Amino acid sequence: MDGEIESSNIFLKALRQIKQFIQSYLPFAPLIEEFANHVERGADIEAGNSFRGLLTALGELLNSFKEIIKDGLCWFPRLMRWQTSKGEVSPVFEDNGNEGYYYRLKSYMDIHTSHAVTRQEYSKELIQPKIKPVNRTGTIEQLAQNVEAVEKQVQLMGVGMSQNHKCQS
Repeated sequence: MDGEIESSNIFLKALRQIKQFIQSYLPFAPLIEEFANHVERGADIEAGNSFRGLLTALGELLNSFKEIIKDGLCWFPRLMRWQTSKGEVSPVFEDNGNEGYYYRLKSYMDIHTSHAVTRQEYSKELIQPKIKPVNRTGTIEQLAQNVEAVEKQVQLMGVGMSQNHKCQS
């Protein structure tokens, strides 16, 4: 029983570290929301001024999360995803020259087939009607809430285990 209590305490410590990590991203929530709003409107993202060589705050964020699919195509699956009837998807953007100043929404790709030989990519027209705030998955707020829920559950289990341990002693 002591081993189980110690394991739950180690798990709680790890959860607290994860929670701190997630909370470190909370200052970026308005930019992530801005990104999501652009995607949900099906709008392109002007992320900077190529003439001046400047990126906006959103452009800087996108640049740090950008994953190149192939030359001129990128996506941001770690930033935001949406659950649809086709599965969990993230938008694919055209980014000429991979410079990060202007992103044109092109299509959506299934998260779970993104590394497979045959990637499931869906046209913007097919998926766009399902790209709504209620279908967002993996948002920072959702992650924080899930960690807190697990933390409370583990604490309740720990209390239960310690009470059982005391009763058996």
